[in-house]
Amino acid sequence: MLFNSPQFIFLFLPIAMLGFHLLGSYGRRPVIAWLGLVSVVFYAVWNPPYIVLLVGSILANYLCARAIAKAPEESTARRHLLVAGVTLNLLVLFYFKYLFKAIQWLDAVHLANLHPNSILLPLGISFFTFTQISYLVDLAQGQAEQQDFLSYLLFVTFFPHLIAGPILHHKEMMPQFGKESRFALNSDDVSLGLTWFLLGLAKKVLIADNLRETADTTFLHAGLLTSTSAITGLAVYSLQLYFDFSGYSDMAIGLARIFSIRFPLNFDSPYKATSVTEYWQRWHITLTRYITLYLYNPLLLAVQRHRIASGRKISRKALATPAGFIAMVAYPTIATMLLTGLWHGAGLQFLIFGLIHGIYLTANQAWRHFRQPAPAPPTGVVRLAMMIGVYVQVTFALIFFRSTSTHAALALLHDIAGAHGFGSLGSLADGWLAFALFPVVWFLPNTLQILGQETTAEVPIPGPAAPTTIAHEQAPSIFARIRWSPTLGWGLLMAALFFAVLVELDRPAAFLYFQF
Repeated sequence: MLFNSPQFIFLFLPIAMLGFHLLGSYGRRPVIAWLGLVSVVFYAVWNPPYIVLLVGSILANYLCARAIAKAPEESTARRHLLVAGVTLNLLVLFYFKYLFKAIQWLDAVHLANLHPNSILLPLGISFFTFTQISYLVDLAQGQAEQQDFLSYLLFVTFFPHLIAGPILHHKEMMPQFGKESRFALNSDDVSLGLTWFLLGLAKKVLIADNLRETADTTFLHAGLLTSTSAITGLAVYSLQLYFDFSGYSDMAIGLARIFSIRFPLNFDSPYKATSVTEYWQRWHITLTRYITLYLYNPLLLAVQRHRIASGRKISRKALATPAGFIAMVAYPTIATMLLTGLWHGAGLQFLIFGLIHGIYLTANQAWRHFRQPAPAPPTGVVRLAMMIGVYVQVTFALIFFRSTSTHAALALLHDIAGAHGFGSLGSLADGWLAFALFPVVWFLPNTLQILGQETTAEVPIPGPAAPTTIAHEQAPSIFARIRWSPTLGWGLLMAALFFAVLVELDRPAAFLYFQF
């Protein structure tokens, strides 16, 4: 079921809210059971047989978690149980997400002659698998507590995040369903949550979906385009992806807030970033946190232990040497981003996407680490130039992210270089909406600022020289008067926006991150 479908908006969501409110007076367990039930139904609507996969995954991981909790701390049995649990999760993920591509590759290089049928990728499998892996790891390390089954079921399946994130951490969710929590619809949270949801819905339906045709046509005809058409189509896709994922993130956070649940920030104007490091602190924030905690940090720790065992230092002085920087920054950063690229999809193009970003991050870390003194934060024209530079870098990598194969990505690069001519300015007409959106993503306040929800978020990111926090810049004073509040004026504005959405809601399109 899609958030942007009439069935969800007019049937599923009202029923979920009504049940939540009515059962709230009976205590914690009925509410948790209700939300878990409607979340399972939400998933089943997409493809009922795959509910067996979701519930089976939850049962297997819950039983594994119980066994880990019972095993003595730091025991061999606990480590073996963790390895078994993580391996089982990864095998399931490999079967659905990578096996078909792997067999296709073996066929292509004449190492097999299997000709398998394609495997339908279950929605959200990466998200609910990674959520459970992190819980098992933290439980085995003594950083999480064992939960009852209903709490665990809801933690994994809560419908606002089940399909495409954010990737939740148990420390963020479990306390919000604690014994002291009160369960009933809160008028302040409902009004804020519905507004947040509607703003995200408008981004998806009114902006992202109207960019889809041009973006799809560009990548479908890669290798046949003029340079101007290829660049225009690529720019259109970069903004389609931006508003699609921004819209989804707003909708997920808004839906959770309706039930007085606070989700972590997952999207914060990434095209305002002045470095690729900052970009990853603003784009898919919970994924960045996940890969840092569960991929980069263990890789770095393994490197440091190896260096200590071989008699080499891991001090700042050692890090300042080329060999130390390569071992303790470049290697874990690039390896982490290669795996991140592979997480996004099976195919060489995704590995290249990850490698490009690994090189970007490593270069940025080298600049930050070896440049003395640290430069002052950019302002004015310098800041704009840096934002444009980051946008160009990120958009270049998107060629491999969006293309169906490496060959198709290279074909589009040839188009951009002018292999089929440079075209005329008339070919820019298809991208008029996209180019009008650049001032929006660079200069206007984002949803957080409009809703008055600015915070300072800690976002770990691969690399010891990277900042660990981002402070949400205050919106210009000229926009202070339009900040949201539950007033009649805002209510009428949201009603008009909702009507505009309904006009375009006849054929709801899936979110781009559903395929991951």
